[in-house]
Amino acid sequence: MENEKIRGYVVSHTHWDREWYLTFQEYRIRLIKVLDMVIRNLKEEPEFKHFMLDGQTSALEDYLEVRRNVVKEIRELVARGKLLIGPWFTQPDEALASSEALVRNLLIGHRIAEQFGHVMKVGYLPDTFGHIAQMPQILRGFNIDNVVFMRGLGDEGEKLGFEFIWKAPSEDRVVAIHLINGYCNANMIGAKIASYSAQIWEAPINWKSVFLDLYYSEPDVDTKEAIERLEYMKNNILPTTKSKILLLMNGCDHMPPQRGITEVIREANNSGRFELKHGTLEEYISEVKKFQDKMLEYEGELRGARFHPLLVSSISSRMYLKQMNYQAQAILEKYAEPLATIAKMYGFEYPAILLLEAWKEILRNHAHDSIYGTGIDPLHKENETRFLKAIEIGTNVAYDSIRFLSNLLYFEEDKYAVTKLLVFNPHPYYLTEKVSTFLPIEKGSYKCIDEKGNETKAIAENQESYWITGSKLEFVAENIPPMGFKLFRVYNANSKVEKSSEGPFVIENEYFKVFADPKKGGILKVEDKETGRIIDNLNVFVDDGDVGDEYNYSPPKELDNIVTSEESEANIEVIRSDVKQSFLIKVVMKIPKCAEGQKRSSELVEIPVNILVDLLRGKRRIDVKVELENVAEDHRLRVKFNSGLKTEYSYADSQFYVQKRSIKPVSEGKNWVELPPTTHPQLFWVNVNDGEYGLTIASKGLPEYEVKEEEGATIYITLFRAVGWLSRGDLATRKGHAGPQIATPEAQCKRKLTFEYSIIPHKGDWFNSRAYKEAYSFAYPPLCIVPTRRDMETKNSLLTSYLQLEPDSLVLTAFKKAEDAEWVVVRFYNISNESAEAKITTGFSFKEAWKSNLNEELTTKIASSGREAKVNVKPHEIVTIVFKL
Repeated sequence: MENEKIRGYVVSHTHWDREWYLTFQEYRIRLIKVLDMVIRNLKEEPEFKHFMLDGQTSALEDYLEVRRNVVKEIRELVARGKLLIGPWFTQPDEALASSEALVRNLLIGHRIAEQFGHVMKVGYLPDTFGHIAQMPQILRGFNIDNVVFMRGLGDEGEKLGFEFIWKAPSEDRVVAIHLINGYCNANMIGAKIASYSAQIWEAPINWKSVFLDLYYSEPDVDTKEAIERLEYMKNNILPTTKSKILLLMNGCDHMPPQRGITEVIREANNSGRFELKHGTLEEYISEVKKFQDKMLEYEGELRGARFHPLLVSSISSRMYLKQMNYQAQAILEKYAEPLATIAKMYGFEYPAILLLEAWKEILRNHAHDSIYGTGIDPLHKENETRFLKAIEIGTNVAYDSIRFLSNLLYFEEDKYAVTKLLVFNPHPYYLTEKVSTFLPIEKGSYKCIDEKGNETKAIAENQESYWITGSKLEFVAENIPPMGFKLFRVYNANSKVEKSSEGPFVIENEYFKVFADPKKGGILKVEDKETGRIIDNLNVFVDDGDVGDEYNYSPPKELDNIVTSEESEANIEVIRSDVKQSFLIKVVMKIPKCAEGQKRSSELVEIPVNILVDLLRGKRRIDVKVELENVAEDHRLRVKFNSGLKTEYSYADSQFYVQKRSIKPVSEGKNWVELPPTTHPQLFWVNVNDGEYGLTIASKGLPEYEVKEEEGATIYITLFRAVGWLSRGDLATRKGHAGPQIATPEAQCKRKLTFEYSIIPHKGDWFNSRAYKEAYSFAYPPLCIVPTRRDMETKNSLLTSYLQLEPDSLVLTAFKKAEDAEWVVVRFYNISNESAEAKITTGFSFKEAWKSNLNEELTTKIASSGREAKVNVKPHEIVTIVFKL
């Protein structure tokens, strides 16, 4: 056995950060050079058999926008399996993309790759900063039975090794390949030039850029040195494998193909010590899967940093990008697509091309380094533009769709009504929720009456608009049909709005009484009327120093002057109406101006913080809106909520799952390259509970939280981090650099900022209390429009439910037109750990209902009758139903 040849696969590839320390256009120019060389090698060098384009098809689209003359050649190379593309559109950050965005990434990536002849069925995620628990199930939904990754394993990686079985909460499994030595372990092996030898050049217009020498001259190889490196990798990698097969990743960030790699392979094989093949990941994984019975199994998310940095604070860098991400995803998933799908049933032309372009703009931003906010300043300006494009498309599609639908309504004119409103509920359950919309009406009190004569109070406050003056109307609409509509008429009313700047500072509704303390910065205390429980020390702003970089928070090593809002007195105004009761709290925080080395400066700057606290009639939550302008540098601002509850765990909204995490670090971090994380990602809410009572904090586009034990579990939500470097090498929280040391002054986030979150106290845990439904209702409120009358046949059947899901443990993620057919797709997942029988009731007729995989390939016909379908759902299962109309 000692003299047996070592088998191995050499996979030539490039890892393509679409933008990072250079902009997209600069990297695309380099991409053109790289792919021109790839095509040449694949055509001219018979032994250079394959090249992998980083698992993402967006790079190919970017290339072909310029090299349109080589489409035929690319199609031939892909169809023959020589150029490997897909399965993704872009390599996403999993923690910051919505559940549905991850599916769309694979849907679009698959369809592009299929057009060229072949989809690489490898779950290739080499550089994502951690991995969600449900990724195995998502990959399985596209008939991908494997994943290849680098970051995320902690102490468990010592036992799991290079190959193991990764299990999702749904019990779906994939073969996992952990690139312990990275995705560059055989990059330019034996090359007689440093891989990243480069020239830094400044143009006369003061634009600096970096040019790798490899793009202009291809180095010779030293095969002796290459074989010595192979021996080193054999000794380091093979002991961690079950298959005893070497995986040699011949490429790295933005690398061109190594022309001399075939000579290295030939000489290594001639040495008698190796049996190497220039191959593909698909071929390698096919061989590795033969050893599955020897592999250990692991279940759960991958958020360790034993072998590679996790770069955990990237989820709070440039927080404005995360907020725009929330807006863009929400307008497409919850409004534009569902409304366009319903409107299509009545003859509306479904804007598939526009929606596809909007999704592509979002997914281009979901590429790691982009959505993370870990690049140079110019590229993140482009990110803002892309998100705006998606928001613009989604908003206009949503409006056109609901306006089309409103024109189908016939209603008698009422000369006493100020206006009419058609309200849409984006959720698959009856909803009682705040409606907020701009109208050309005067400030004052109103009442809204539905078609059955039910009345609800409304209030209008002055608000600026683009073209006309008017007011923002707010009211609580009750029992809006699931994924359906409700019509209201708006009338003048005589209710009064009371305002007071004198104590007592108390507001209340049916469920809560809320107190604000002006002596302690407006800190909140909540009394639960149903249970009598009091929760104190809520909504405290905490500012600490941050001398880290775009990747990692790092506290000052010498002096961290922590500032809280409790240290300042607040001005408080109490506003009471029939719709809601509110606090308007104004507090000024005096913050160190910046960092001076490893300590915060003694010079202070003032940051006025304006806080609106709303307690709506009929709602079991307290909504908060914060506005401020950041004028300080090198700091982190968070808001904390002390639950007073004793618990060891937090529960966070995640992609197709609720992630349970220990409050304490999962490891001592011995030999880790980055400290074990205490901050974690969430989508829309985080919860702590002791089984009897709980506290949930919901938010819009604020993905980072931490829970500490401070006389009870205390939730911290990060509002923003302000740092000035892409990477630094002197952090207390991470070893070494994570990228080039480039100044990024715009990452200091010195701009006007707005944050929205909600405080949800409740009996029981997050599930039994249905606090998660309250959080999703906050994140996705109703949409409304003023309908216009048309002289046509009545279509009042429009005012119905188009989709109802039961039981409410089923969470909807998509209601849209199918990608490749004139069908309707409904996707949901089981948020609970118990099986359920899903009852799907539609407001439209259908011929058949089928269960499909995530790629919308039909699998099983399901029982249906009339407008109802039923299907059994396993715990944590993602289900896609296709309705043939």
